[in-house]
Amino acid sequence: MPQPVKRGTVVEEGFRLDGIAAVTGAGQGIGLGIAGALAERGVEVLALILEDSQRDAVYERVSGTSGKVEVQLLDVTDIGDFQFPSTLQVLVNNAGVRISSRPIEVIDEAEWRRTFDVNFFGTVAMTRLALPIMRAAQRGVICNISSGSLFSPIPFLGPYRASKAAVSAFSETLRVEVAPFGIRVIEILPGAVKTGINVNSILNVIADTTDEPAYLPMAEIQRAQAAGNPADTKSPDEVGRYIVDAIYDAGGPQRYGGDSSSQELLERWRTSTDEERAAHILTSYEAIIPR
Repeated sequence: MPQPVKRGTVVEEGFRLDGIAAVTGAGQGIGLGIAGALAERGVEVLALILEDSQRDAVYERVSGTSGKVEVQLLDVTDIGDFQFPSTLQVLVNNAGVRISSRPIEVIDEAEWRRTFDVNFFGTVAMTRLALPIMRAAQRGVICNISSGSLFSPIPFLGPYRASKAAVSAFSETLRVEVAPFGIRVIEILPGAVKTGINVNSILNVIADTTDEPAYLPMAEIQRAQAAGNPADTKSPDEVGRYIVDAIYDAGGPQRYGGDSSSQELLERWRTSTDEERAAHILTSYEAIIPR
């Protein structure tokens, strides 16, 4: 039987969380939603934010919850001498960027490197810091946020999708390596979420083909389709609670959607092939593809 629950301890579905849960990119968007959802359950949270101006948003989100929340500044691309507390039990690698929505042909090396530095290498760096603590304790959860964009080869998301695909492959290998130490690895593939990163996304605006107008016809078709089929966007709080449910799902799979809609897409993705997914999206652009 579970031990009595005390402050900072949550026992649910066979999973006991009585250590610290750290969340990167916790100052806004999904990260803020996750930090808030954890605090709602009485968890002790280390909210890692990029800018000091985000501090008030965290305190406002967790106000009135039973969790204890500490806020620290941290850039995952420059962690310096940062160390996790010895009671770390959960790490959510959420920090991420998408710089532009442009054709691969015109995206410079700096954008590729910045995207991978944050989305992939930041995840690797934080995970490497967490593992010795979790391995010594013989327990822990690494939760990596990849992307629902992996469900389909969407144009104009080259650096972002590539970096998130790297996170996905990293998560697979990590899952196997750390299983003997009682460490669980999960990957979240969120769909459309009402966050700052999506304000200028192809969900809302036409892809930027200014530097190479040859791609404009594809961008126009893509925008028309998005406008005709508006995404079912969820709030960060909704997605945060869904992700925390996955963290507590001790007997669950590696991959989860970020909400019920993206979970349905994930199930279809599991049963389709790469060729089928590519063929499906190419059909959308058949009017501009030579026969």
